[in-house]
Amino acid sequence: MPESLVVNLVSESTIPFQYLRGHHLYRLFLALISTVDTDLAHSLQTHRYHGFALSPLQIASQPQPASARNLKFLLPPQRSPFQYANKSVPAGSHCWWRLALLDDVLFAHIGPRLKQTVARKTWYLGPSKLHVTNFVPVNSHEWASHNSYQQLYKQASDRNRQITIQLLTPAVFHQGKYASPLPSRDALFHSLRRCWNRYSGLVFAPNTILPITVQTFNLRTVPLALGNSKTIVGCLGELTFQILENTDPLVIKRINALTDFSRYCGIGDKTHLGLGMVHIKATK
Repeated sequence: MPESLVVNLVSESTIPFQYLRGHHLYRLFLALISTVDTDLAHSLQTHRYHGFALSPLQIASQPQPASARNLKFLLPPQRSPFQYANKSVPAGSHCWWRLALLDDVLFAHIGPRLKQTVARKTWYLGPSKLHVTNFVPVNSHEWASHNSYQQLYKQASDRNRQITIQLLTPAVFHQGKYASPLPSRDALFHSLRRCWNRYSGLVFAPNTILPITVQTFNLRTVPLALGNSKTIVGCLGELTFQILENTDPLVIKRINALTDFSRYCGIGDKTHLGLGMVHIKATK
């Protein structure tokens, strides 16, 4: 089942901004996994497909005195914009980090074991120290949840024909051999469909997305440095898609299931490096 975990952390030393996303967080994720399953951590580095998605590290509060660092649970602010700026994290800051586990085969039972193993230990993000205080309880927040693929499909609407996607972190998409910041229908929904087919066991045909058309968009491009000396261009903003009238309710349901799944898997390429996180706006 897709599972979304929110980790609460405290920075023990200043974290330079370049370590808050990209390959540095990917390496931290592998370090956490290695405490539970060393073989899995090694195999994830060679998998063609990444069965997980990460958020950039988010600052939840500014530095606190040592006596205040043992908080119960620190919840991400509802509907607040994601931080994706070039700003370092001061020592003593409370942070949160979202991990989404998509592959049932790879990550079965990993979530509960992570919660038991990684808390109260010191970890490194580049040269900086931090420690995990706890994990946000499941279903206490939209970023801390889990669902079976069957439930996602069952709960998907077969009537909703308007889909509004807010890009919380920059997104990039494959266009042949190259990366593109343009979220076309095919680039966005075919990547979602392939990810869904890979992990859900419920296969949707390529023609599932044909009734989708772009209605409105408000996008901007942003340069991205992901920690591997390369800079690419992604996009941020919001776009709305419309499903054509007289579309079969079964097709509408499948499209909405893909949209709901995007809350876990993100959209586009490099979601394991913190890109493509989305919020799906409710239809009025």
